[in-house]
Amino acid sequence: MTVPDQAVPDGALPMMASLRTFQDYHWLMLKVFYDAVLDAHGTAGLAQLAAGMRQAGVFRGTAMRDQPASFVAGRGPAQLVEHWDTAEWQLGAEDGTLRVTAEGPTLTLTLPEAPGRAYLADLLGDVDAVAALAAYWAPLLDGVAEGYGSGVAIEVDDPTVRPWGLRITGPDRVEQAPRLGSRTADPIRMVEVNRRTTGLLAAMQMYVTKALIDTFDASGEETVRRAAYRFGADRGSVIRERILALGKPLTMANFASTDGLQERDPGEAVFVFKERQHISDGAYYLDCTYCPLAEVWATEGPEGLRLGYLFDSSNHRGLFQSYNPSTEVRWTSVKSRGDHVCRFRFTVPEFLTDNDPTPEEFDNAPVHDSRGP
Repeated sequence: MTVPDQAVPDGALPMMASLRTFQDYHWLMLKVFYDAVLDAHGTAGLAQLAAGMRQAGVFRGTAMRDQPASFVAGRGPAQLVEHWDTAEWQLGAEDGTLRVTAEGPTLTLTLPEAPGRAYLADLLGDVDAVAALAAYWAPLLDGVAEGYGSGVAIEVDDPTVRPWGLRITGPDRVEQAPRLGSRTADPIRMVEVNRRTTGLLAAMQMYVTKALIDTFDASGEETVRRAAYRFGADRGSVIRERILALGKPLTMANFASTDGLQERDPGEAVFVFKERQHISDGAYYLDCTYCPLAEVWATEGPEGLRLGYLFDSSNHRGLFQSYNPSTEVRWTSVKSRGDHVCRFRFTVPEFLTDNDPTPEEFDNAPVHDSRGP
């Protein structure tokens, strides 16, 4: 059984690059939580990391069971893989490293190694990389199977194994391979999978956060803040090094450029902003109207948003202040506090000029104001 091969349209290439970046964010999220949890709570903390991953899997499996495709194509191993909600199998198919076989009711996916292993090994070393993945893959997929239901069971190899695989078994014989290539052939589907892959970072963070706080209370909250700050800082420091290597100053305009943060999403298709913006050397004023992470946090109501804000505030401090330590991180509204729009009003005071409105002036200015077009 082979995965159908489809050419990637030129317009889909930037979205494929974004998809790789946002999938790698999952491994970075795992890395920062693994580090922080192991340092603060030891093996007892790693047990809660795994418990949170399992609950994230239940959330994801339930959502995949409930998605419209399940009511059209049915539910089974091939359908679960074809409509998987993150990018691991899609990227493996694009790279030619994914092998799909079927025997009776079981669909087997095989890759050269567990997804995330190479990324994490570069940051943690291979021993800690497989330890982190042991707290990720098995509990996550156990939760996915529970949430998806429909008689589907998932068995997964230990992350130390090469090649690595998982076996998905359903009640009926698997008749057709999953059509993974169809995502790149459909630009709209590419936007959808980019958004969902990104949004599910919030599921990982939210349920791991809940497990840590339920067990370690205020100490667990502090662990989450440390992990969230590191998630931002690991990315912000890379942007800082890149901007400095280009011989450019550490301004907000350079941070917001495609040499900076927008390299990940140049078309602003994943995080959507209003056209009215003010970005200068000293000011970073944008209104985010769609955030895929906030969409996931909101599924757990006020508690989900509270857990999301615990991450959101520390993550943005790490992201911006590791780029330029003088950045003042401020919102005048933010989705993770229950608002409809995230109004970023971040500034570097030393770079502000008389042409920069204050956050309040920008919020209250008419749309035609020349300082906030």
